[in-house]
Amino acid sequence: MSENVYEIAILGRAIWQLHSLNNEGTVGNVTEPRSVRIIDPNTKKAVTTDGVSGEMLKHIHTEIMWALDDKNNLCDACKVLNPEKFNFAIKTKKVTAKDVEDALKQALEKCDICDVQGFLLERPTASRKSTIEFGWALGIPEVYRDIHTHARHALGEKGRGSRGQENEEETEGASTQMVYHRPTRSGVYAVISVFQPWRIGLNEARQSKYTYDTDDSARERRYKLALKAYQLLFARPEGAMTTTRLPHVEGFNGVIVYSTEPMPVPVISPLKDDYVTEIKTIAESLDSSLKVIKFDSIADFATKIGRLTNNKPYKMEF
Repeated sequence: MSENVYEIAILGRAIWQLHSLNNEGTVGNVTEPRSVRIIDPNTKKAVTTDGVSGEMLKHIHTEIMWALDDKNNLCDACKVLNPEKFNFAIKTKKVTAKDVEDALKQALEKCDICDVQGFLLERPTASRKSTIEFGWALGIPEVYRDIHTHARHALGEKGRGSRGQENEEETEGASTQMVYHRPTRSGVYAVISVFQPWRIGLNEARQSKYTYDTDDSARERRYKLALKAYQLLFARPEGAMTTTRLPHVEGFNGVIVYSTEPMPVPVISPLKDDYVTEIKTIAESLDSSLKVIKFDSIADFATKIGRLTNNKPYKMEF
């Protein structure tokens, strides 16, 4: 039986080996892995651990949505994944908006990605808050980190220094040889994300009365598209340095929490060893419209989140 879904939370632990999905930056020829300072909820001690930012995870989700979408349902900016989204269309005068309400109305009517992922407008100044939220993926101590040394050589250049030809390199100009250092990390990561289907198509800039500026068929299409992107995100995480450090994806376990009535879903960090028990206890104490589904692998997650595509996004009455 089909249900109307108000909110969905995905809380789990992902295992990624030898990845470099997110980094602090490069100093000289050394790339530093991204580090964050947290309080370990199980030991109550401050620790430094590895992190993949919510911005990176949301970017991955957006790219998957774009890949899956019929491009006829995107604005000109999102057809080419321009990060400005609908603001680009207004800035380049491809569309004209009378005011903030009208600008959001046009964006919500036209574009799947602008509606689901949100955007900012410069003039008129406004924001469309994303219906999808990601927290940082945090390494559950211990994450193993290494810095590896690599070298780039041109054909015939390797070993020239050992034959005493350094002066020849200098007179010929810059050498193509380059030594550089790149990080890898392996560990278990706590992941949190919330999806708000009830806000798909909702124009919250209209202060006289909230309205849905997208028809029901478009709302259902966008709902299914966002869930399919979640299915793939944990099976194929993209990010930095995947050309040479494509993550070895091993596992994903946790819970999917969703509500079928206006009820914000609880979000407890998978950093805690007992987060599943705590989520179930909260759900049982709150309301029968709150459902908790446990998953034990990437395939199990893809199957169970996929079943939610048979439902419809909740529509609030105003």
